[in-house]
Amino acid sequence: MKTKIKWIKLGQIHEPLKRPFVTALHQVTEIAAIGVEIGLENGLIGHGTATPNEKVTGDTLNSLADVMKKVIKPQLIGQEITDWENLLVVVQNSVRYNAPAKAAFEIALYDLRAQLFQTSLTGLLGGTPHFLTTDYTISIAAEEKMIQEAKQLVQTGFTALKLKLGGQSVTEDIQLVKKVAEVIPKTISLRLDLNQAWSAKQTLWAISKWVKSGLNIEFIEQPVCFDDLAGMKLVTANSPVPIMADESVQTVKDAWKLIDLQACDLINIKLMKTGGLSQAIQISQLCQQAGMKCMIGCMIEARASIAAAVAFATARPNVVYFDLDSVFMSAKPQSAGGFTSHKNQLLATAKIGLGL
Repeated sequence: MKTKIKWIKLGQIHEPLKRPFVTALHQVTEIAAIGVEIGLENGLIGHGTATPNEKVTGDTLNSLADVMKKVIKPQLIGQEITDWENLLVVVQNSVRYNAPAKAAFEIALYDLRAQLFQTSLTGLLGGTPHFLTTDYTISIAAEEKMIQEAKQLVQTGFTALKLKLGGQSVTEDIQLVKKVAEVIPKTISLRLDLNQAWSAKQTLWAISKWVKSGLNIEFIEQPVCFDDLAGMKLVTANSPVPIMADESVQTVKDAWKLIDLQACDLINIKLMKTGGLSQAIQISQLCQQAGMKCMIGCMIEARASIAAAVAFATARPNVVYFDLDSVFMSAKPQSAGGFTSHKNQLLATAKIGLGL
């Protein structure tokens, strides 16, 4: 059976969003990604995508395209897909940074491996397809617009909302959260994402105000700067609301460090941050050993990487929160394959590989 990597193709993907996506870190107006196809001698083709986030991983679309073409691609041509552990080492050691580039190649390789075993990616990872209930992220905008969007999303069927904060003063954000909570049913899960916007002191002060007002906040994500682990530890130790680490955890080593310091209650895993499925699995396993639950999150990503994230989350028992909403943000009609979506739910494909 001819299972050597024969060719690799790269291409840019651009899909406009329905509306700009704004956080405390940046603004995005489109899904911009590098698509990768890996072809074997036997005709099988694996798919993956890389999405940059300059403020988180330090990548741009051009820098990803460059490193994927000039550095990683040449190291994979001629490699044997059945030499699996070596392949993962090649990808992870190909460059020091550029996690989204490594993630894209790993996704395509896992797609091929699942095809070789004649199973779905979910099956390869040890899972059985079941519906995942994703939240929807309300990005930073004028206060009334955010409030109205929250009401509309609940009417659409979303049962969990993630509110981006950090675009105004702490006092104004405290009031914004209260106003949003007033217009949605108490059964709706309300999650807050600060994207590193506040200090530990500001965070604890805001939490005290929300708790005093009786708000039911499910968790607060990355309140302080990614490298302020002392701040994360301080907030985690003193907050009655669970604290989730996002930008602070990009590698397995990062996850181990935060768990060891007790600097978070939860961890947000993103394939584009970790550098692929192999690293995401290790972080999930580490968290599981520590009794910690995780969320699977995403950048503003293309379909292949979201499909891989759905498969990963379906197979990991301690991944219990789902933030895979970029599929609902594209202004283009949804393409088929990889997973199906209905209202606020995503279902991994039962087709072979990624199913794309």
